[in-house]
Amino acid sequence: MKISAGWSKGLKIQTPAGDQVRPTRERVRQAAINMLQPWLPEAQVLDLFAGSGAVGIELVSRGASGAVFVEKSPEALTCLEANLHEAEARAKKQMISLDPWSLVAKDVQIFLGACGPELYDLVWADPPYERAESFLGNGAVDIPKILVSGGIFALECGIEALKFTAAWENASGLKLIKQRDYGVTLITIWQKI
Repeated sequence: MKISAGWSKGLKIQTPAGDQVRPTRERVRQAAINMLQPWLPEAQVLDLFAGSGAVGIELVSRGASGAVFVEKSPEALTCLEANLHEAEARAKKQMISLDPWSLVAKDVQIFLGACGPELYDLVWADPPYERAESFLGNGAVDIPKILVSGGIFALECGIEALKFTAAWENASGLKLIKQRDYGVTLITIWQKI
């Protein structure tokens, strides 16, 4: 897996062995980030269930100003730290000034519960597909409070989540602005109005 665009284009991403982490397929990652492109310039990004960090790194590579990566899997954290180090080295070689990355080794729900208000322009969440509904029902309730006005929340989940994303929108107060399916994967994007 490689970063597909921006200053880190071609950066090889390390991923954990086994099936504990399911990296976003490159085609889906590119399509999702293309949908998010209008909100990327200078955005502060929160990458939840970050895994290898590929999505957050690519968002910054394409114009976001900084990112916070939240992941609790020790195997994923090892890869994520290595990927961030390589991305930083690449930026330094190109004399690109980055806001510091922040890596949080914590459960996403605990992290969100402790977050202050209006910190992020863009929140990306890629929970395990079987936990997506639970995440929307529990942890994601804090997402509207951490988004700035006009901020974006993007969720990657399985296509079966289509039936509960509309109900979550009504409960969250966020407005659905885009939803696309890519085979078994669904990308849903909401905005805080």
